[in-house]
Amino acid sequence: MYYMERYKPTMTELRMTESLEKHGITKPAQLDTEKIQIAYNVLVMEMDFPSAAFGAFGIVLSRGLRGEDYKKAFFHEFAHWLEHAGNQLQMTRQQKLMQEQQAEQMSLYLRIPFHMLNTINFSSEDCLIEISETFDVPIELVKRRLKKIKDNVLCHSGSEVCLLRENQII
Repeated sequence: MYYMERYKPTMTELRMTESLEKHGITKPAQLDTEKIQIAYNVLVMEMDFPSAAFGAFGIVLSRGLRGEDYKKAFFHEFAHWLEHAGNQLQMTRQQKLMQEQQAEQMSLYLRIPFHMLNTINFSSEDCLIEISETFDVPIELVKRRLKKIKDNVLCHSGSEVCLLRENQII
């Protein structure tokens, strides 16, 4: 049994996948920040203040970010750039919090997109490592994504016991 047969992607997840596919991002190797910048024609600048998305202008990342810190900030701000409007400085605390939570969720879907999950063997003992290496993401991010998948599959399954026996990641 394969997880993806019972998995029901969220609307947000489908929007992220649709956007990536529309811009030619169809393989994990294309999830590189530079390739995404080119595909989307988004300007990314590094400056001496906190990372932020500036509407149609592009994304500002804090100067000095490297490696995973850079990728995490990039995908978070990229999610804001893709989906959000408005100036958070003029928003209520609740509005800002909602946008931050949405951007965090969207960045997870952008880094391990739905349309690329069909390449993963979810019953493998090395599933975590395989996903981490395939998408070049840390194990903690993989665990968060797999928890979302697990929760979704269990929510849409008629037989939780069957799923627990047949699939090792649960």
